[in-house]
Amino acid sequence: MKTLYSLFTLFITPFFPSAQTSYNQELAKYSYPIFAVTGNQQYTGTAFFYRSSDTTFLVSNYHAIKGMSPLKQAITFNADTLYLKYRVKNSHELKVIPINISEEITGKTEIFSMVDRIDLLKIPVKAPDDADILFINDLIDHDYLNAEPEEIVVFGYPTRPGSIPAFHSRQQRLEGQVNPNGFTDYDASLKLNFPAASDSARAILGATSRYYYFIKPYASQGYSGAPVFGKFRTVDNGIIYRFMGVIFAGQPTTRQTWAIKGTVALQYLQGEL
Repeated sequence: MKTLYSLFTLFITPFFPSAQTSYNQELAKYSYPIFAVTGNQQYTGTAFFYRSSDTTFLVSNYHAIKGMSPLKQAITFNADTLYLKYRVKNSHELKVIPINISEEITGKTEIFSMVDRIDLLKIPVKAPDDADILFINDLIDHDYLNAEPEEIVVFGYPTRPGSIPAFHSRQQRLEGQVNPNGFTDYDASLKLNFPAASDSARAILGATSRYYYFIKPYASQGYSGAPVFGKFRTVDNGIIYRFMGVIFAGQPTTRQTWAIKGTVALQYLQGEL
């Protein structure tokens, strides 16, 4: 949550990706900053594009778009408009456009727990003709959705503390590893920090492993909704990156991050969940 002091500039100064390799430069183009504004507060998240037949969807966490936290099971903000910042084709120019996310488009805001469903929302949009857009479909490969990568890479838009300009964003790169012991670490943390919690209560939270997995390190606010890419080796030792899921939220006590599984995210994107 950030203080907003201007809402009038829709043409933003040029942005140059900080990625240092051709792989990262290309992967960085799949993530887009989004903003919800209420009063003088700006909420920043990350989104990506998915294409199904002739329909283009903008995809992010439900909480980043609708303001409902599945962790708190409470609505933290309400907004009828989401702002998307995108790159202009063959240019360093960035533009911001409004997207209607009122109830008529996205439905009434629902209150649910991460135990019961995943924190994703796809919105049908008409992409601007001048937008330089890449679709996550390019990097979806069923052979790698459940595989363990050498490392993971995420490009998101965390914001610095304090007041910031309207629609300010600075893309940052997070790299780390899948933590196969993530839920064991999480359960140990629950025992330590909530000793009164019953075994059954902890088991309910642990059951979220059907939807989520853990990665390290901790992803700060603003990475929510960012696609997760895994680094893999081909049979001839070539390097490839494939879609592995979506960032949900950081887990502060264990300093790791929940991510929605790639298989589960794909089910939702395909309308099967």
